[in-house]
Amino acid sequence: MCSHTRPVIDKDSERTVTGWLRLGDRLTGRQSVEGPCDGCGRTAYLSEVDKQRLCAGCYLEGKGVAS
Repeated sequence: MCSHTRPVIDKDSERTVTGWLRLGDRLTGRQSVEGPCDGCGRTAYLSEVDKQRLCAGCYLEGKGVAS
């Protein structure tokens, strides 16, 4: 599981990636996804990766839910 207690990615990087995800979703017409992250449980803007809903922090740290 993703742990935001000792993140590798800083908050500015996470905010920047979230902004790019939002822009990409808007440009492609994809429905935005917000809610609990499957990696850490934190409510955030999410990206769907391999059928997992991950926040930018978990995605960048590569700590999605183990298969």
